[in-house]
Amino acid sequence: MTDRLSLWERVKLAGRVLTRSAVDDVPEGIRPPSRVADCDPLSLSTVFRGVQVLQTAITGLPIHEMRGGVKLDTVSQLVLQPDVNRSRRDFLADLVASMVLDGNAFVRLVSYAGDVVSCEVLPPHLVVVSDDGQDPAAPRLRYSYLGVDYTPDQIVHLKFLNVPGRLRGLGPISAAREEVEGAKMARDYKTRFYTDSSNLKGYLKTDKKVTPEYAKQAKTDWKASGTAADIKVLGENLTYVPLDMKPADLQFLETQKFDTTQIARLLGIPASIMLAAVDGSNLTYSNIEQSWIEFADYTLAAYAGEIEELFNRLLPRGRTAAFDWDSSRRADMSDRFNAYKTAIDAGWMDVNEVRAREALPPLIAAPQTQEVKQ
Repeated sequence: MTDRLSLWERVKLAGRVLTRSAVDDVPEGIRPPSRVADCDPLSLSTVFRGVQVLQTAITGLPIHEMRGGVKLDTVSQLVLQPDVNRSRRDFLADLVASMVLDGNAFVRLVSYAGDVVSCEVLPPHLVVVSDDGQDPAAPRLRYSYLGVDYTPDQIVHLKFLNVPGRLRGLGPISAAREEVEGAKMARDYKTRFYTDSSNLKGYLKTDKKVTPEYAKQAKTDWKASGTAADIKVLGENLTYVPLDMKPADLQFLETQKFDTTQIARLLGIPASIMLAAVDGSNLTYSNIEQSWIEFADYTLAAYAGEIEELFNRLLPRGRTAAFDWDSSRRADMSDRFNAYKTAIDAGWMDVNEVRAREALPPLIAAPQTQEVKQ
C-alpha cells in the first residue's frame, strides 16, 4: 500500500497520528532523566569533525533495492524519504549522530491501517529501554519516550555495538567518555592559562637582599604604575623578568595532537581525513587509498549495516536495501577507467553499464541497415 501512496498522501496520513511532543510540557515525574553529560562532546573540534565526516560519508552513499540478489530499477518511497516531514539526508544524519554519540538510535514507526507511512528519529537520551522480566531467556523489551510506552513493533532500535546482557548499545563516544572528558579538560586548562589573571606573568628581580617591606613596596609601586600597556618604571636595582611560556614549552601542542589521534582512533576515522598527523607514518597515495578502503569496510559498514536493517523492515518481503559502496571506494580517474576497460574486455560489463556507474545516460545504438539485394 505504501508504494502506491504519494508523498502528499503520506504526509496527511502521518499528520493524523504523528505528534511531536514538547519536552517542556512533560511533567518531571514522567520525563526520563537526561543522559547528556556535562561535557558536550560536540564542543571539541575533533569530535565535531569526526561526526561531520561520518554523516557526510553515510548520507552521500546511494542506496538500491534488491530482490533475489538483483538490483531493481526503482526505490520505494519509504526508502527515498523515510520521514515525510524531513529529507532523507537529515534522517540518515540523525541516525549516524545518535549512534556515534549515544551508541543507540531509536526510530518510531508511524502506521496507518496496518502500513508504515512515516518514521521519526527519537532523541536517544530521552528513550528508556526496559524488559518485563517474565522470561530472562527471551526478554520482552519495552520502550518509553516522554511518558508513552511502545512495543518493539513500534520502535526500531539500532545499536552501534551490541553487548550481550545490555539493553542499550555502546557507542565510541559514550564508551570512552574519559578520553573525551580528558581532551576537554586539557583544552579548558590551556584557555585558562592565557586568560586567568592569577597566573604568574613575570617577576621583579634584584641581586640585593629583599626584605618583606621592600618587596611589598615594590609590588605596590609596580601595580600603581598604570595598566599593562603603560610604561613601567622600576626602582633601584630591580629588573623585570617576563615568563615567556610558549605553547610548545607547555606541551599544549603535543597534548592536542595526542587527543586528536585518540579520538580519531575511537571513531575509526583515518588520521588523514581528520587532518591529523601521526608521528612516524609516511603517507603515500597507496596507503592513503588503503586507509579509505578500511574506513569503508570497518567503520562506515557498522553504521550502514544498521540502517540497511531498518530499511529492510520497511520494505515488502523479498526486498532488501543495500548501500552502493563503489561510490566510497572510487579510485582516481586513470585507475577507474583502466578497470572499466578490463571489465569490458572480459565481457562481464558493457558500455552502458559503465556509463550508468558514471551517472551518464546510455548510448543509443544506431539501427542496423540491411543490405538490399538488387
